Amino acid sequence: MAHGAVYKFLINVDARGSGGYLDGAKVRMNEQIYGVADASFGAAGVEEAMFYREDRGDGFIAAVDSRVPPVQLLGLWLAELHQRLRIANEDLAQHLGLRVGMHVGPVHQGEKSVAGGAMDFVCGLVDAAESKELLARSGQDLLCVVSDDLYRAVVRHGGRFVEPSAYRSRTVRLKGGPTIAWFHVPGGSVPPLSGGPGPETASAGAGSVDSAHGGQGGAAPRQPAVPTSTHPDEPGAPDRAGNGPDRPVSAVRPKGSADGGANGTDDADDQDDPWNEKSSEPGERTVVHMRDNSSRHSHSVFKGPVTFGDGTRRGADEPEVGR
Repeated sequence: MAHGAVYKFLINVDARGSGGYLDGAKVRMNEQIYGVADASFGAAGVEEAMFYREDRGDGFIAAVDSRVPPVQLLGLWLAELHQRLRIANEDLAQHLGLRVGMHVGPVHQGEKSVAGGAMDFVCGLVDAAESKELLARSGQDLLCVVSDDLYRAVVRHGGRFVEPSAYRSRTVRLKGGPTIAWFHVPGGSVPPLSGGPGPETASAGAGSVDSAHGGQGGAAPRQPAVPTSTHPDEPGAPDRAGNGPDRPVSAVRPKGSADGGANGTDDADDQDDPWNEKSSEPGERTVVHMRDNSSRHSHSVFKGPVTFGDGTRRGADEPEVGR
């Protein structure tokens, strides 16, 4: 027996809806859990001597030696577990669903048990109402939830079968108080989180977490509003190159205006000018292109009153606008 706590990679595997199983069915369910988990440990190169495991009736807790790289468990072992569970469920009328919690922390290990706050913590992640809700909403049979410490130390750096962008964070309420957890649904889409945004969801991809912890990593700051108009004739829309200053400004001309609307004479260069636009309805609309303090328009001169997009008006007696 070791004297003092030692750091272990901690895993808690718990079955979905185990309380609804009859006694005999629960025994068979537990055997299925061990079957897919043990085969996955073997495929990931984790020998039985490398971890301590304790049965919980509807799953187990495990403390894996530090000689096993954490990325090996977060990546290959979890991927193997997902595939083997999927195959096992093909023969089951009622699919076996699993919630898998992962954390790294100090525990006291005896001959027949492991104990410590870190083990209580990883069990709390799996038992949290948010974890149960998310697995139910995902429509899948496997959910992985990792602690914020483990995410920051290992997951966010990626690795074989470890994709940081597939994780989403959320505040979960445990007995010891609220904490940030990171969720992943193997084989599914990005976890369909509900509730408020969390610290790094924005940088990881779409989705959100509780703003109460926004100071930890912080979501990207809100950007200033941009014009919603995408029509090049509307004020505030970007020009054809996507720039703001050189933008076409809409000018609305009454029907029958003095210059004859679309009956005006265009210069020859307007025929090939990419900035030149004609009104879709003659006599009603002329496009004026603003560049710095000058302007261009698709007709020779303005003679009738014209209302610009910014609300200004130019009368017939005012100087004509040059090219």
